[in-house]
Amino acid sequence: MFRSKLYSSIIFASILSLVFIFPVYGSPEEDIIQMLQQEQPYHVVTAEPFNQLGWDLPDGGATVKAIGDATPGSVIDPRELEKLSPDLIGYQVKWHEIRYNQYGLDWDITGLHLIPKEALPGLPTLVFINGGAGNWYEFFVDSLNRSGVGQYLAQKIPVMIATIPGNYRHGGWTENDLAKRIPAYVLDREISADELAIRNAVYTFQLVAEGVKKLLETVTTGPIIISGHSTGGEIQFILQGTTLGERLQGKSFGWGTGGPAGLEVMQKFRGIQSTDSFPDIWNIRPRPADNYMDGYLGPLNAVWNPSKTRLAMAKEWQALERRKKPYFKQPLQDIEHNSSIYLLDHITGQIRQTLDNNEFGVEPEEVIADLFSTMRSPHTGYTKMIWTTSRLDTGHWNPDNVSESRELLIANEFRQKNPGIPIRVLLFDVPLTHFGHAEQPKQISGGFLAAIKWLYQP
Repeated sequence: MFRSKLYSSIIFASILSLVFIFPVYGSPEEDIIQMLQQEQPYHVVTAEPFNQLGWDLPDGGATVKAIGDATPGSVIDPRELEKLSPDLIGYQVKWHEIRYNQYGLDWDITGLHLIPKEALPGLPTLVFINGGAGNWYEFFVDSLNRSGVGQYLAQKIPVMIATIPGNYRHGGWTENDLAKRIPAYVLDREISADELAIRNAVYTFQLVAEGVKKLLETVTTGPIIISGHSTGGEIQFILQGTTLGERLQGKSFGWGTGGPAGLEVMQKFRGIQSTDSFPDIWNIRPRPADNYMDGYLGPLNAVWNPSKTRLAMAKEWQALERRKKPYFKQPLQDIEHNSSIYLLDHITGQIRQTLDNNEFGVEPEEVIADLFSTMRSPHTGYTKMIWTTSRLDTGHWNPDNVSESRELLIANEFRQKNPGIPIRVLLFDVPLTHFGHAEQPKQISGGFLAAIKWLYQP
């Protein structure tokens, strides 16, 4: 059944016990859309209708799975996917590698563009942007090469899966020591240790946002809706205030997205951290298996086995994806994402130290001027917004104390700053985690499509 719960007040209110039960009028997707017409602090999709969401793939996903299973480390070459017939898989694949220049250096951003054979009318291109240690694979296949959310949604709407610079490498990474991995900031050559330190030290959110903007302006047309996952959630808010704003139409869609770092809610969640909380900015921060034991790992994961420890399962999961995914983040990305503007003096000092007399001509003051674009994202000017989340995504939903759930508090702050516009929080009340898009992609695709249809209703 579908439920909506009322607060005594929209802003930071306590939950009442009043629960509204919505009757079923049509398909589960249609019922979600009708439910979202109601002005409520948050809406809930329970297990029974959630499990009825979605649609099948023409080949059941067998074609892509066979390619992944036959490839060492499941490192599917996206250029090979372009050869697949839309009649077989239901969509056309186009792979894009877009080079752009920032701070006097070249960077490559990539995009896997999935174009439906028969697209639904009146809907935008949905753009997924990976989190800090991921890439396009997790939105295309799961760890066993079964069909991911991108393949399902591409039966209905155009999908662009962007990978931020450095996080995709042709052939993947064979270096097992995550701390020694080298981001593929450009795809046609290896990067030296000296150049790597400089690139890591200038890896601002503004640099990433410029790459996403360049990708979307180069290879897509018409309306777009951006869903940045996790750390990537910052990007859609930064881009609202750019030349892409007209195509975004003031609409916002989130999945495991959170809010921009400048929100009061986000600053309270993050608290105050010290310089010891982050590695030096010329390094990378590895993300080993123990980072993925809690809000990332749940009973719907492909490797879930209740007879094993969480750490053992996390290690097995990472082993399946260790070659194709980077499993690192840049410290500067973490600092900007964590609202840590109080560390500005420390960061600027490290940038100047790293770039002092550098051979590439990178100007430290140009980089410093771009710092903390995450704190300057627009909080007003939106027309319609929706966050989607799930029960076990504990960084974004708090099932034990719903009123303290991050997505709910973020939505409330946006409601306060954008009075009168429709803002929704949609909870999938099933045991999906932060990686729910790779756990039940068929069903969650149906939920995403319903949310996007609601966004684009007049």
